[in-house]
Amino acid sequence: MKFVITEYKHCDLIEISGRVDSYTSPKIKDALESLIADGHCKLVLNLQDVTYLSSSGMLTFINALKHCQQGGKGKIILANVPPQIYTNLELAGFHTLFEIYGDVLTAVGKF
Repeated sequence: MKFVITEYKHCDLIEISGRVDSYTSPKIKDALESLIADGHCKLVLNLQDVTYLSSSGMLTFINALKHCQQGGKGKIILANVPPQIYTNLELAGFHTLFEIYGDVLTAVGKF
């Protein structure tokens, strides 16, 4: 699993690739918590190259979303969600918690 963080004027883009599971989730959790602690609460997660998302990964995203939303500070938008990942989010009922867009440009433009 790899991730790259790019800071834009109105939000931060986090590009994640590979598997997001119980082994890799703590690394993502630490990165997201660090961004949020530094006041970066408007985040776009580009999941285009994610090959697997476990329940642990979903929980990592949901916990980050909750922290971003505290006090109305921000939100997390998902972009380029692969069909199999979207199906998993939908089956878990988590697809309604996030704004989801088909491309990064649209997602970043929502900020």
